[in-house]
Amino acid sequence: MRTDRKGRTIEKVPVFGRHTRRNPREGGFHLGREFRARTGDRRPVRDSCQPWLVFLLLGILASVWGCSDGGTDPARDDPIPLTGFEERGGVGFTTHGEELTFLTDVETQSARVRISQAGTSVEGRPIHLVRLAHPEPPTDEEIAAGQAILVIGSQHGNEPAGREAALQSLRDLAFTQEKELLDIMTKVTVLFIPSANPDGRVANTRENAGQVDINRDHLALVSPEARTIAGILRDFRPDLVVDAHERPTGTTPDVELLWPRNLNVYGPVRSLSRELVEEQIFGDLAEAGRSFALYSPAPGGAGDENETILRNTVGLRHSLGLLVESAGSHPAVERIAVHLEVFRSALRFLEGRSNEILTAVTAAPEAKAAIGRDRSEPFYLFGADNDPPDPNQILDPPPCGYRLTAEQESALQSQIALFPLQTEPTAGTDILLPMDQPLMTLIPLLADSRARQELVEAVALVSEAECAVFH
Repeated sequence: MRTDRKGRTIEKVPVFGRHTRRNPREGGFHLGREFRARTGDRRPVRDSCQPWLVFLLLGILASVWGCSDGGTDPARDDPIPLTGFEERGGVGFTTHGEELTFLTDVETQSARVRISQAGTSVEGRPIHLVRLAHPEPPTDEEIAAGQAILVIGSQHGNEPAGREAALQSLRDLAFTQEKELLDIMTKVTVLFIPSANPDGRVANTRENAGQVDINRDHLALVSPEARTIAGILRDFRPDLVVDAHERPTGTTPDVELLWPRNLNVYGPVRSLSRELVEEQIFGDLAEAGRSFALYSPAPGGAGDENETILRNTVGLRHSLGLLVESAGSHPAVERIAVHLEVFRSALRFLEGRSNEILTAVTAAPEAKAAIGRDRSEPFYLFGADNDPPDPNQILDPPPCGYRLTAEQESALQSQIALFPLQTEPTAGTDILLPMDQPLMTLIPLLADSRARQELVEAVALVSEAECAVFH
């Protein structure tokens, strides 16, 4: 028997162990041999990727996943599924309909895959969650209790390379025979949200169909897409979240990366996120001959501590975070390839540093709850690890909690349910929101009138007399 991070008993089942069914003719999946058009679809498309360059770069995509036998799984009779992008030789990104067919085919043909609809977009399109492990995915409860990585594609609909890479990655993991990847998948569950903003992808717009920038909505949770992501983070508690983006007009470098910079992120979680970028991935990219840099490294701007951005939100929710930004003006196949390389590097880091990562993400909730109870550290309404806050942006001493009216509690209904947050009733009609809880990292950002994007202006409880209600 084992327990999860909340101390609940979980029964250990065989599917999460190391009983792999090895193929006697083990080899890796070689994308190049299967990269061909099967549908004959020649509809007009927006992408202008040059065919000769597509085929020149096919070897890059294949080598990312350690191909060794130059073909499909020799035990299979049916062809391995291809994305619409691959079917057309890299001319035109995968359509929404093609994605749905592709996901169905992958799940049908691979026991390693389980897919569910986790949410629905503004216009009613499904948002899928893909679970991958070897030899088959554990239960959702076991995934939450074990180690997992979550990859999110195309929060911004006009940034398609991350989505294409997510689709190709999940397919390659579903059929690979490479020993390193199989070993990783016996210990780590790989989760994908291939299309976080399907309406935006169909329309080729940054925002969703409600004109909401999803990647500025992870605190307010106005959009159904952001609420879907929040629910997945709550239910699966991934150790690492990879958020795949592009710089639409970017030319150089090939890729820019960043970690959660918010100062309220538990120190070891932020440090490991930074080491993932600066030590692991930068090293692997240098070896591969890629150009790379930090994303928006100067203080302020898009690389700041903004808690509404997923990169920072996941850190505040006690997961390692990784932002990936490919150069949008490069050929599509090359942009997809660099996302694949970064993801492979992140997988290696998660396995190689698994004990440290597990220790950090497991300790973070209790450590932050203790800080909220003891008021032993200041709370930072602003300020990043490269941009110290002004004194008036620091709550020191921090509140022990906030007093909400019934209307304010109702306004925070989504956050209370999806983060989740704990509230306490009072003798009257007001509600208390204590800082003595794992996600105290988000509470002042939601409820303090001095915060960047507070949703309610609650009463901060600071004095000993006010805080006595929590004891």
